Amino acid sequence: MTILELHRVHKKYLQTDQFAVNDVSFQVDKGEILSLVGESGSGKTTLLRLIAGLEHPDSGYISLAGQKIVEGKKSVPANKRNVGMVFQDYALFPHLTLLDNVKFGLKGKVSDPDKLAKDTLSLVGLSENFSKYPHQLSGGQQQRVALARAIAPSPSILLMDEPFSNLDTILKDQVREEIRQIIKNTGVTAIFVTHDTRDALSTSDRIAILHKGYLQQIDTPRNLYEFPVNGYVANFFGRRNELLATPTKEGFYSGFGFIPDERSRLFYSQVRLCFRPENVRVEKTDQQSMCGKLLKSTYFGDHQLLKIQDEEGKTIKVRANAHTIFERDALIFFTVKQFQVEEI
Repeated sequence: MTILELHRVHKKYLQTDQFAVNDVSFQVDKGEILSLVGESGSGKTTLLRLIAGLEHPDSGYISLAGQKIVEGKKSVPANKRNVGMVFQDYALFPHLTLLDNVKFGLKGKVSDPDKLAKDTLSLVGLSENFSKYPHQLSGGQQQRVALARAIAPSPSILLMDEPFSNLDTILKDQVREEIRQIIKNTGVTAIFVTHDTRDALSTSDRIAILHKGYLQQIDTPRNLYEFPVNGYVANFFGRRNELLATPTKEGFYSGFGFIPDERSRLFYSQVRLCFRPENVRVEKTDQQSMCGKLLKSTYFGDHQLLKIQDEEGKTIKVRANAHTIFERDALIFFTVKQFQVEEI
């Protein structure tokens, strides 16, 4: 069931010539977690504000729970949209207890706000902290209070702006999984903005990638990573290798050697072979004798990244075992396990 629909939405701010959001259309299903990712200025925060009612689009329409909340000059006010919002800095009231923070958004909406606030705080794992104040909590706990306040009124959709950006790396991994589980347990539909690809890949059911106001691709994390529709999407999740190669009946010739592959018969001119560092196995075989000179090895604990150069000076990066010692300028033999072929 579709909860949110955006149809050909445009938004341009007065002080700029370019659209912040340009002809964006997509749907979000009930219970889905969608992340909006992109560089600064890509339009992701503007989209969130348009859905929340904090901005009005120049054209297009937005439907929420079967009701058009924006079309033409007509717009349902932000406080009438039944949208929950978690801000980047959590926006908790410092002078109110956790219970009163959650109850604040329930005034006049439910018959027993005290019970609902307590139940919601218990749901997010804060059942013993009702009387505490925000400054007495950790960053992760403050975020859960903000989440409880947003979901207590049973919103049609939950919007989160950079929800994990204020957390340190160690805490972020833990909180990210907790927040996802809480959202899934409540069944609420959620959209969050993030610049962190790790947050998006690990938390989202689908990811929408924006670039200069345009929606590039919206898909599952796996499909975006393994089957990107263009180079921008591919490199957004970490640089991929791109090799120029010449097709023959048996495979592809590149500066690093020959790759046997039947797909080569489908092409008649030079192509681009695209693969990620982890799609390479550092080994020497009789079937695929590719090799290059090692320029640099960077250690990451659980693996190392090798920068390899061919005789023409072209370079690629490959992932290797963390325990193997490689000497600079050594000849590195490798095989490519998986790659895409693109016409030039």
